[in-house]
Amino acid sequence: MAVDYSRYNHIRSQRAGAILTLTMDHPPMNAAGFALHEELSRIFYDVAQDDCDVVVLTGAGRAFSAGGDLDEMLGNCDRPARMAEMMVRAPHIINAMLALDVPVIARVNGHAMGLGATLALLCDVAIMVDSAKIADPHVSMGLSPGDGGAMLWPLLIGYARARHHLLTGDPLTGAEAATIGLIHCAVPADELDGAVDAYAQRLVKGATFAIKATKRSINLALRAQAQSLADAHAGIETLTLLSEDHREAILSFKDKRPATFKGR
Repeated sequence: MAVDYSRYNHIRSQRAGAILTLTMDHPPMNAAGFALHEELSRIFYDVAQDDCDVVVLTGAGRAFSAGGDLDEMLGNCDRPARMAEMMVRAPHIINAMLALDVPVIARVNGHAMGLGATLALLCDVAIMVDSAKIADPHVSMGLSPGDGGAMLWPLLIGYARARHHLLTGDPLTGAEAATIGLIHCAVPADELDGAVDAYAQRLVKGATFAIKATKRSINLALRAQAQSLADAHAGIETLTLLSEDHREAILSFKDKRPATFKGR
């Protein structure tokens, strides 16, 4: 059945035949503030009830999703209950995306940072602008990557490379990410729409019942791992959200100065 997505304020939906496009729309960089995060924790449960055959996930403007909302993060340092509410919802994003039978294509039109990177990597196929950057810089914000990064990066590129990027927060360009297998492919910006549309059309014209069944088979192991790890990873990130280093990371970033971390 078709689903009414009008109740979502920060995710726009567009339907073209059996292809559903979901666009994160939280200017200027689609930062995953409380409202967008909450909608992401619900929308893929709704998509599971839709009769689409392919989903395209993208961002409005010049970014896919550039991480957390710093102003909200700073405010949440003094609102631990709100902070905890966000982290309780984080596993829902992971579990709902992995359980969705419909294949999801990430149209990574710009930077994908933190949760933005996780969203791109949870998709079945990520097609990215070659010059855009992808990273999980939780550590730069004094945080542990509890929204799926600690699980996904090692599975996709191996522990050695994943440790480096998760422990340092170092970014990769789309071209570099494609070379090491973190994403499916990278293309110039003016070729992104064509590449995404061609892939979506290939899937929608294929044996969609078999494609959905195959995705379910592929994700069985991932879903089992997510069920055992997602809540624990979210809990570990919650501990770091309460740290002095997290507050210092936000303040230093806003003040455009080097952070002085104290390890607590």
